[in-house]
Amino acid sequence: MFLTETSNFPSFFDPFNRKNKKDVAKKFDLISNSFDESLLRRLKTLTNSLSSSPPSVAINFSWLSSVVDFLSFAHNEAITLLSTLKLDSSLNFYLDNSVKLLDLCNSISSEIERLRHRRLVISFAYHVLNDNSEDPEKLRRARASLSDWVTNFKGSRLDSNNNLEDLVRDLALRLKEVPRGKMSADVRVVRRTIYAVGLATALVAGVVLAALRGSTGLGVAVRAPPEFLWADSFNFISAAISAEWTRPEKKRHLLKELDDVDVRIKELSAVLDDGSGKNGERLNGVVRELERVTETLGGGLERLSNGVNEVFNTVLSTRKGMLETMRVGQQKAQTK
Repeated sequence: MFLTETSNFPSFFDPFNRKNKKDVAKKFDLISNSFDESLLRRLKTLTNSLSSSPPSVAINFSWLSSVVDFLSFAHNEAITLLSTLKLDSSLNFYLDNSVKLLDLCNSISSEIERLRHRRLVISFAYHVLNDNSEDPEKLRRARASLSDWVTNFKGSRLDSNNNLEDLVRDLALRLKEVPRGKMSADVRVVRRTIYAVGLATALVAGVVLAALRGSTGLGVAVRAPPEFLWADSFNFISAAISAEWTRPEKKRHLLKELDDVDVRIKELSAVLDDGSGKNGERLNGVVRELERVTETLGGGLERLSNGVNEVFNTVLSTRKGMLETMRVGQQKAQTK
């Protein structure tokens, strides 16, 4: 958990601060550096949990929630910065990019909900077995439920999320154009800020969706250009995630809690298959372990869902405010 941080970006609209173009440019650089430093502090917190030789990361719900918290923080910092600048040019940039983030939040929420439904399958099985019943029909139904989890975990690919890969990759492709070249100081700050949030979104969305869907197909390699103060920390995390996706001894799932559930299901299935279900002590032990890891899975899904909802609600609220600002501006222009 992170402490609450509030950035105070200097205002550019104090008349006493308006001296000359050079001074204004320096002020814009100050704002940009302040934003970069705030992201760097948060990224360093994330890198502290990674090993360095080679970089690797244990992808579990705690870590996923932390990276979603980072995305929320980066987004809020960007909103604070853009609001401070009070530039009309920031509205279109933000509105264009944030709609993709809303789509990704919806997709992640859909995957969380799918896993919640899949978890009910396991809950049914261990509730049946907790009765210590030797009824062959109940044992058959429990075994069928466990098999259903294993064989149908990934669910249908012909659903509303079948274009997730394209959505994440499209966002990553848009980030190939680093904001460089001749542009005013204010436009440069806006574009750098939106670009930074885009990088964070592509990285976080890629790893969260890949972990929840049990596939590495959504993994998107994103790297921050060296001109960003936080580039080394960001790229270190990106490399650690890539290493986890490609390591030879990789488990079935990227997400630790899903692998834990798989292990317990295999143990319980072995007990049921060899007839040891008639031995209540052994059966009770493996059922309790399956119940424990399933509850852990449920708690992780709840925490991650709360984090994604926070990002979504913040973006949605900000978009509404910006659209209202544009509407009022257009009305004023028409009355002149």
